[in-house]
Amino acid sequence: MQIIDYESYENCHFEHLELDEAVLQEVSFYRCSFASSSFQYAQFIDCEFQECSFNGCNLSLVLLANSKIIDTEFCNSKLLGINWGNLGPVILARFSNCLMDRSSFSGQNLTKVYFGSCSLRDASFADSNLACVKFDDCDFLGCQFHHTNLACSDFSSSRNYFINAETNEIKKAKFSLPEVLSLLANLEIELK
Repeated sequence: MQIIDYESYENCHFEHLELDEAVLQEVSFYRCSFASSSFQYAQFIDCEFQECSFNGCNLSLVLLANSKIIDTEFCNSKLLGINWGNLGPVILARFSNCLMDRSSFSGQNLTKVYFGSCSLRDASFADSNLACVKFDDCDFLGCQFHHTNLACSDFSSSRNYFINAETNEIKKAKFSLPEVLSLLANLEIELK
């Protein structure tokens, strides 16, 4: 099946699509599923994904210009280097077992988004709202949190995070030992 600009697709199953470097404009997807497909370097301009799923897809370096992601699930997919800040004001999604290194979520409202078994190495969450977000078994090596609302978020099963408690809101956030000790790193204290 071919995807055409300015069209709407409902309850469609797309498999083995090769849309690397494609440019799609004003396309709406409702309850569609994408499996084993590649969208590397593709551009989605003013597109909408509502109640969709991506499984085993490569969306690395995709441009999501003024698009919407609502109640959409990404599983076993590569989402490397995406600037999620180009989306509309809210992302409602679930990310499970995804490779999301070097992605930027700066300025985004990610309240209640779920990240499970994701690699978020060298990602950026500057000026983001991550209140009530569940990070289950995620790797944050080199990840940046700056002026981020992490209130009530759950990092208890995640690792390699460094969060400055003075420049981020961490009230009622959940952490576990020994990783929680990283919250003390910027305080210039000595632990024994």
